[in-house]
Amino acid sequence: MHPERHLSTTGSLADALLGQSACMCRLKRRLPRVAKAQRTTLIVGETGTGKELVARSLHQLSARRELPFVTVNCGALPDNLVESELFGHVRGAFTGAEQSRHGLVRTASRGTLFLDEVNSLSLRTQARLLRFLETGEYRPVGSDAVERSEAWIVAATNVDLQAPNRSGGFREDLLHRLQVVRVEVPPLQVRGEDILFLAEHFRDQAGGAGLAFTEGARHAMMAHAWTGNVRELRNRVESAVLLAEGDAIGVEDLGLASVPGLAATSGADDARIEDTLWALVEENGLTLSEAVTLCERILIREALKAEDHNRTRAASRLGIHVRTIFKKLARTDEVTLH
Repeated sequence: MHPERHLSTTGSLADALLGQSACMCRLKRRLPRVAKAQRTTLIVGETGTGKELVARSLHQLSARRELPFVTVNCGALPDNLVESELFGHVRGAFTGAEQSRHGLVRTASRGTLFLDEVNSLSLRTQARLLRFLETGEYRPVGSDAVERSEAWIVAATNVDLQAPNRSGGFREDLLHRLQVVRVEVPPLQVRGEDILFLAEHFRDQAGGAGLAFTEGARHAMMAHAWTGNVRELRNRVESAVLLAEGDAIGVEDLGLASVPGLAATSGADDARIEDTLWALVEENGLTLSEAVTLCERILIREALKAEDHNRTRAASRLGIHVRTIFKKLARTDEVTLH
């Protein structure tokens, strides 16, 4: 097992937490304060939301930025090796321990130790971690010598350990000690138009800047559940860039289901829509901006009627964030027909 060590350089990884949704702005505002305090921190979020990125951002925003950032995936370690990996061992401590080895707690030194999937730790290891968090002291496996470490512990879990219906197996006293500060990373599904912003970012990163997303693809992305969160979105977009045959990325390229009601219109329908839209400009003297604004008002109000005036469902139906409905309704009230 070779833990990843990261020595931060200049710049802030917080800038890589892309998105302007209310929940992401709130998260990014909190990070500098958490980094300054350097108290034991628990990051909670679904798989694929970017918990390690949040941890790296906290490290780089802190005074420890030039010291080691060490990560360990607790869920990937066998129970019989977790304690040795974290706290080290002396030669002969167990079968196969042919030489002494320092653990990650010592490797992190005065830097940051990121414990991903901390909910996977056995009760025995939880007890040792609790003692270390309370005293700063630990003993390598098979040793009587007490060692100390000033590592900042930042842990992460994809399970809400304080939920009333959570399964047993995690010590409540350790939970309280880990979440001196609790940081929640929002799932992608609630981030509204961040989804499209991130999709364009991942498309450009994958070398597909010249490809546009079709309207159907944009609606499909907004309607998708994104159980794999940002990681799933990135993977789908990167795959779509490779698979797209034309100059656009469609629903089929992303492997998503089409949103009902977005089928192509007939030629007669197109002509009727064009005549109606042109009449807004020609007969009522509206500018392009005013005509678009008026169309938005009509569609938003019809969506609200269809969803019994539930703004969250209406926003989902239109593929926009619920806050966008408030903004657009306020703006469109200024536009009237002459």
